Amino acid sequence: MSASTEASAIIEYFKRKSIFITGATGFIGKQLVEKLVRSCPDIEHIYLLVRPKRGHAVKDRVKELLSSPLFNTVREMYPNFDEKISALQGDILDPNFGLSPADENILIEQCQVVFHSAATVRFQEPLRLAIQMNVASVKKLLALCHKMKKLQSIVHVSTAYANCNRNDVAEMIYPPPIQPAKLLEASEWMDDHVFDALTNKIISDRPNTYTFTKALAEYILSQEAKDLPLSIIRPSIVGSSWREPIPGWVDNYNGPSGLVVATGKGMLRTMLGSNNAIADIVPVDVCVNMMICIAWYTAVKQPKNIPVYHCCTGHLGTLTWGKVAEYGLHHLATNSLENAISYPHLQFTENRFRYHYLRVLQEVIPAFILDCYMRVVGRKPMFIKLSDRIYKSVRTLDFFTSHSWLFPNDNSVFLQNQMNDIDQKIFCFDLKDLDWFQYWNNYCMGAKQYLLREDVSRTSKCMKRYKRLKRLQNVLYFTAIAFVIKSIFFKSFKFRRIFVILFRIMFFAISAIARKIGLQRE
Repeated sequence: MSASTEASAIIEYFKRKSIFITGATGFIGKQLVEKLVRSCPDIEHIYLLVRPKRGHAVKDRVKELLSSPLFNTVREMYPNFDEKISALQGDILDPNFGLSPADENILIEQCQVVFHSAATVRFQEPLRLAIQMNVASVKKLLALCHKMKKLQSIVHVSTAYANCNRNDVAEMIYPPPIQPAKLLEASEWMDDHVFDALTNKIISDRPNTYTFTKALAEYILSQEAKDLPLSIIRPSIVGSSWREPIPGWVDNYNGPSGLVVATGKGMLRTMLGSNNAIADIVPVDVCVNMMICIAWYTAVKQPKNIPVYHCCTGHLGTLTWGKVAEYGLHHLATNSLENAISYPHLQFTENRFRYHYLRVLQEVIPAFILDCYMRVVGRKPMFIKLSDRIYKSVRTLDFFTSHSWLFPNDNSVFLQNQMNDIDQKIFCFDLKDLDWFQYWNNYCMGAKQYLLREDVSRTSKCMKRYKRLKRLQNVLYFTAIAFVIKSIFFKSFKFRRIFVILFRIMFFAISAIARKIGLQRE
């Protein structure tokens, strides 16, 4: 083992520690497992709470997880790293997480560090299910942790947007708009239709059930975990990795990843939002490094109160949604995606009518034409449905692309100052050297390679397709302009009048469609 490794206080702490992780098959959880086994090789054991899925046993799911390209580096360093990882079958929706008595006893007798990242991150999850997954699961976790005989540290993963009804969010736990106990009780007996009908009134000034239930979970922790060594981390929008173990690694469509893919495929061309709003995106490896550091500090210092750590980039003030679109389009041109239907373009607008109008022109009508073509050639139409799915997905982001927040990070800065130089390098969460332009290049490349699993060697062919699509769009655009000019200046007055009438009818028809869609979707 190198001298630098021996000098690391954090690596030294994690020696011979047994760790329990929920949400290990999620985006953050996977990266956390990889980082722990790569940077802390002397860990005793890592236990993952995993539920069977689609007929796959938990062991098969973990085997699939560890075979991911994410683990290529650690696989080369420690070929037998998987021997330190075990799956415990369970589900956060089940009583006591659905753990068998034997598995529960393992955690009670051996576990010293807990990372709780399991949650539903779907913004429009039905409130009852969101409560069960994000709130009730926390109570179950605390009940389990109270039994653990060797417990030293718990890290709960929340979100910076748990209190997005405030413009300036401090690193503290705020009182909830409703007592969680009452809501948990109501979720047990209230009819689904009634519960769904009351959702908007219950969540009040929060945009979705995700942020609302995350706020409730924090409050429960503040009330029921006072005697436990617990800390809370609040990441903002989690994006692809910055440096570790692979720049640009991403494997889900949440947040910016979905925007990269939908834009690169030519299916998404306009969004509601402000070009000047801060895009508070944090790389997943930065988030994971901070989680590990928080676990270490909580264990060795045992803070009296529950500390909250913001893991955000908004305080840097260097990335806006306008820049996201600019950088993304620039790098998609060189990291071209396969089977694009139009040349990538993305713009943000704050005007709702303009948004719906542009969406009809740039997304709905082309999707309709493509579906007509699919029917003609005897294939199943798919583009209208796909466009509608993308629409519903991006509309959940409106609130976040239209507003900016202040997330002070005093506790995070304090934590960094408690680390020695070696740990600050190994478990880096200092973003002063982050180059957003290069980050988005890696993001686009990672989305292509790891998320879509496209052959990178075919990128040059994809770039040629992009160029053909751009030429085609230019031809269509200038043809339309030429037709209008010819119709206006080189035809009879009668024809011009008919053309103007038809143009107005088309304009008002498209406008009506846009308004109708807007009213239906709001």
